[in-house]
Parts: sequence; C-alpha cells; structure tokens
Amino acid sequence: MSSQSVSIFPRLLAASSAMHAADQMTLAAVPLIAAAAGADARTIGLLVAAQSAAWLLLSLPIGALADRFSRRTILLAGGALALIGSITGWLALHAPGAPLALIGAACFVTAAGVVAIVLSVFALMPRIVETKGLPRANSRLELMRAIVTLAAPAPATWLVAHGSADIVFVATAVFGLGALIACWPLPADKPAAPAQPMLTAIREGARFVAGHHALRAIALCAIFWNMAFFALTALFVPFATSKLGLEPQAIGRMWSALGAGLVLSALFAPAITARVSLGGLLMFGPLVSFIAIGVIATASRATPEPMIWAAFFLIGFGPMLWAVTQTSLRQAITPQPMMGRVGATMQAANYGARPIGALLAGWLGATVGVGEAMLLPAILFTLSLASMAWLLRATLAAATAETAQAA
Repeated sequence: MSSQSVSIFPRLLAASSAMHAADQMTLAAVPLIAAAAGADARTIGLLVAAQSAAWLLLSLPIGALADRFSRRTILLAGGALALIGSITGWLALHAPGAPLALIGAACFVTAAGVVAIVLSVFALMPRIVETKGLPRANSRLELMRAIVTLAAPAPATWLVAHGSADIVFVATAVFGLGALIACWPLPADKPAAPAQPMLTAIREGARFVAGHHALRAIALCAIFWNMAFFALTALFVPFATSKLGLEPQAIGRMWSALGAGLVLSALFAPAITARVSLGGLLMFGPLVSFIAIGVIATASRATPEPMIWAAFFLIGFGPMLWAVTQTSLRQAITPQPMMGRVGATMQAANYGARPIGALLAGWLGATVGVGEAMLLPAILFTLSLASMAWLLRATLAAATAETAQAA
C-alpha cells in the first residue's frame, strides 16, 4: 500500500464493515419483527425484498454518481442514509400500530446507504492502493464482511426475541454514524468522469463491461454462480429434510461450514494469491463449486454428513478467493472514470440474478420434485465454470497469437 493508503484504507475498512453489519442486522431482524406483528408470509417477503431491491434498483444510478461526484461525498451520503433509515425504523416501531410499510421503507433507505459506501470503496481502492497490494486490501474487506455476516444476525434476533427490537435500529444508527465519522476526515477527491445524462452514463458503463472480454466473462461467471447459489439455498432445506433425512441442527451445521469457508478464505487470501497464478485463482472458485454441488446433489441418506460439510465449506472457501481475485483484477483493468459504473453494473447483474435462481428453483421443486430440481444449481454452477474456462482459453489464444506475431 502507498503511504497515503495507510491513513485512508483503515477508514474505508471501518465504514464498509459498519455498513455490512447494519445491513445484516436489519436483514435478520425485520422478518422476525413482522412475524411478531402478525404479518403473513407475503408481507414478510415484501419486507425482505424491499431491502434487497435497493441493491438491484440503486446500484446503477449510485455507480454513475460515484464517477460524477467526489467519492468522499458519496461515502458521507451513504452513512447519512443509513442513519436516516435507522432513525425512521426506530420511529416506526414506536408509532401506533408499528406500520410495517414504514419499516420496509426504512430498510430500503438503510440499504441504499450500504450500496453507496460499498460502491465508493470499490472505486477508491485503486487510487489509494498499489495494484500489487489490491488482493491483500480486498481480502481484508472481504474478511470483515464475512465476519459481520456471521456475527451480526445473532444479536439482532436475540434482541427481537427479548422484546427489544428497537435496539436493533439503535445499533444500525450507531453503525451509520460510525461510517460518517470514519469518512469525514477523508480528503475530497476530484470527480472521475465529467457530468453527463444519467442514462447515458449508465449505458456507457454497461457497454464497457459487455465489450471487455475479461469483464464480460467475470460478469457471466458471477451471474451464473449467484443464480446457482440462490437456487441451492431455495432447494436445500426441503432436499435435506425429505431426501437426506437431516434434522434442522444438521442443516445448520452445513451453513456453518460455508461460513467457516468464507472466513478462512478471506483470512488466507493474501498468502494464496501471492503464490498461485491468476488463471488458477480464477478457475479455483468455479471449479470447487462445481465439485461441491456434485457431492450435494447426489447425496443420499447413506452419505456421511462430513462429506456435505466439506462441500459447503468449498462453496464458501473457493468463491470467496475468486471474489478477492476478480475484484482486484477489475480494479486493475478498469479506467478510473468508469470505476463506479463498472462496479455498479456487476452489482446490479448479480442481485438481479439471485431472485431468478431462487424462483426457478422453487418452480422446479414444486413441479418435478426437489431431488430432480437439484439438477438446476448443478447446471448453473457448470455454466459458471465454463465462463471462466472460456476467459482463460481466449486469453491464452491471444497470448499465443502475440507471441507468434513477435516471432
């Protein structure tokens, strides 16, 4: 890292971690709050969707704004939105009848703040960290995200269960305030790109991703992987209970193995990326996901439980390493004026793919049965692997052509 990053990166790390903690606390608490208020499954689903919708609907415009304005400004706006959303949620809980629509709006605003900070941090990293230091810096960001993803839901659900749901919003307000405090001393940076109409700016970012062979392959790999993972998420509980005969505690151990894989991968990513080739790193995540889904989809009541633990561990470990690698690669090859929009295009594509995977899995599970429907995530993980293989094959072919031309 450069000397400048020594003071800036810890602040970005703190802001990013605080916002992910706020996001995960509300995601865990709001369905329980709604259920306690007597809401049906449809209403609970809408509340969860309100939070996820911020990532899908706002990533592209916020990414364009992150290229048009000082990224310090976008960071501060993100912290302020989280603070405003949290206060709104607290007020909604204390309003007569605790209106769930207002709670949903509060979650959307808080999530908008998370989107703003995550995209701004991605765009700022190449400015403050040397290219060779990006994998280490991104692994630290991902490690903290994995830790808060595992740690934040437990206290949130405990508070709701003990009648202190309003404290959840107090905590998320503190996280928003913490992000504001962390980002306030940052130096103001100049806009990366000139002002232009919003739709034009968004289209420009999408065209850049679609037209760049490496970014296009990374996007396809991520889209298929996210569809596959959310299809697996939708199918695994009914598959595990009906086909494998697993109890809820055993299913919980599977997801804990995935979380352990996420944390350990992020922890050791700097050492691994320093010793393994870029091509190997890019193939590893999709490849082990392909292997893991083969173990899970073909499992039976006779399959030892540790085998399924190992499969879920690989789905956490490999893709986290891939995420650190491809994020660093995107930051290295994307021009600074396009950084916000390229990050936003990737985010919008990924979050758009997730509900598609879940909906397809639910439909197939109801139509042909959960055992047969497990073929869907297997196919999608295969397509994710094929996208990376295509990228590496095209890169090798281009390198061979350049060598032949030079000779």
